[in-house]
Amino acid sequence: MKRATPEDPLRSRRSRYLRKLRDFPTQAIYERAVTKQTSMWKRLGTGTLVLTLGMAANPTANAQTKGKAGEAQQAAQAIENALQKNGGDVHRCFEKVLADRLDVAGTVEVTVGVGKGGRVTAAKVKKADKASSPALSACIEKAALGWTIEGIEPGASVVLPFSFKPQQNQYVVNAADVSERALGAPSSKGKGAGPKRDVPFTVKVLADETNVKAEGVSLTLLSIGPASRVAMHRHPHSAKILYLVKGHARILGPEGVAPVKLEEGAVVLVPAGYPHVIENMGRQSTAVFLQAFSPPGPERVYRDSTDARGRAEFEVIRDPASVKVPADVGVVVATAAEVKPVAMARGAGTAKTLIESRPGQPMSLVQMELADGAELQGKGDPSATTIFYLVSGTGSVQVGGEKLPLAADSMIYLPRKAGYAMKVAAPDKQDKQDRGEKAEKSDKIVMVELKVAADRK
Repeated sequence: MKRATPEDPLRSRRSRYLRKLRDFPTQAIYERAVTKQTSMWKRLGTGTLVLTLGMAANPTANAQTKGKAGEAQQAAQAIENALQKNGGDVHRCFEKVLADRLDVAGTVEVTVGVGKGGRVTAAKVKKADKASSPALSACIEKAALGWTIEGIEPGASVVLPFSFKPQQNQYVVNAADVSERALGAPSSKGKGAGPKRDVPFTVKVLADETNVKAEGVSLTLLSIGPASRVAMHRHPHSAKILYLVKGHARILGPEGVAPVKLEEGAVVLVPAGYPHVIENMGRQSTAVFLQAFSPPGPERVYRDSTDARGRAEFEVIRDPASVKVPADVGVVVATAAEVKPVAMARGAGTAKTLIESRPGQPMSLVQMELADGAELQGKGDPSATTIFYLVSGTGSVQVGGEKLPLAADSMIYLPRKAGYAMKVAAPDKQDKQDRGEKAEKSDKIVMVELKVAADRK
C-alpha cells in the first residue's frame, strides 16, 4: 500500500486553478471584443480571433464547469482584456506581412506562459497554416513576449489561436514594412529584417501583382551601396523610369555614350531594350531610386531569381564591349530644376511634369511640392493606373471605403476608376528627432505621381 504524503497547499491550489482553465469550454469569447473595435480590426474580420484555454473540452468537463463558471469567466475576461489591449500588435504584424504578399491568410496558434504580475514569460508558435507566413508567426511570437495578462495566476499556460482572413485588395504599402531582397544573393531567412549591405544593391518590391494586384506597372525601391553599381543589363520589352530619391548617381550606356549624372529629384526614362548601368557616385552613402517597369516583368527576379519570365525580362550583359549603340534610341533625362512649376488647385502646392506620356510611351511622372495641410482628391482615372509615393511628410488617404495613414516612404496604389481623398502634413520636430534627422533639414512635403495606361500587361 502506498504511503500517504502531505499535500503541498500551493501545488494543490495551482492544480485546481489550472484544471479550471482546462475545463473551460472552447469558445469564441473574443468575438464581442472584436466587434467593439473600429477599422483596426477590418483586416482581421469580426470574430476571427478565437481563444482556446488549455485542453479541448469534453462532456464531463462541461458539467464540472457549470459550478465554477464564475472563476473561469474571470480568467477568460482577463485574457480578453489583454488581447484588446495588445490587439494592435497582432494587426501590425499582419499589416507588415501583407505589405509583401496579399495572399497571406490562415491560423496561427501561440502558446504563452504567464509569470508574476501576469507578464508573459514565454511565447512559442504551436501551429501555423501553410497559407500563413513564417514572418507572421515570428512577429506575433515576438510581440506576445511584451504582453501582460493580469488576473492569470503565475505558471498558467494559454493557447491563443489567431485567424486571419484573406484580403481582396491593398492600397497603401509602407516601404519600411517590405522585405529587402538582393538579386543573386541568398534570401534572408528566419526572423531577420533582410540581407546585410554586403551586396552591391538591394530591392524592395512596393507594387506588383503579388502584393497589390498591380496592372500595367510595377514599382520597386532600388538601393545601391556606396561606390557600387547595377551591372550592364537591359529589359527587352519593358520601359523603365528611375527617380532618384536620395544620393548622387549616374547612368552609363553602351561604349561611346556619355554618362548621365543625376542628383536628388532627377528622373530618367530608359527605353525597352536599352543597355545601361546604374552607378552610385557616393563613396560613403547609399543611392536610393524609385524604379518603375511598364509593362511589368523584370521585377519578378527580385522575388524569385529562377523565375523564367523575370530572367527573360532582366537580361544581364556579360560583355558590355560587344554592345552597340541602339539607333535612334536613348535615355530621357529631366531634373526638377529645369522644369517650371505649375500651381495646383486650392493652393495645394506646385507640380512639375518631369516625364510626359506620348504614343508608344504610356508612362508619366510628376513631382509635387505640397503645402502643409494640403488636400488632394480625384474621382479615379478610368484609363490609367496611378501610383503616389510620399517622399517626405505624413498624412492620410481615403480610398476603397477606408481611411489609411501615410508616412514618409508610403506608396499609394490606385487601380483604374479608384477615387481618393488625401491630406498631407509636414513632419513634426519629434518625428525628425525619432528618425535622427538634423533640425535644419527641409520641411518640404514632396510626393511623386506615376501614371501608366492600364492596358499595358
